[in-house]
Amino acid sequence: MADEHTYFVRPVSGVWHVTWNDTLDLIGSYPCQPEAVGVAEMLARHMRTQGKTARVSVSEPETRRASWGRTSLGAQAAA
Repeated sequence: MADEHTYFVRPVSGVWHVTWNDTLDLIGSYPCQPEAVGVAEMLARHMRTQGKTARVSVSEPETRRASWGRTSLGAQAAA
């Protein structure tokens, strides 16, 4: 197991977190998915050059809901 590494890319509160081997240790937080995946791929390549097994697991983005209805209701309530 010491030679197996997995880098996880997950959406968390509007940013993308890169973690290692499913721990809570945060490697980095990035504003967009491609940037986070790029960092994870770079780390995986580095591990592979050392003769270790490495893979990247990318989660699907969070589902976003339209907020246009809430904005107008808030403005009406303030008036």
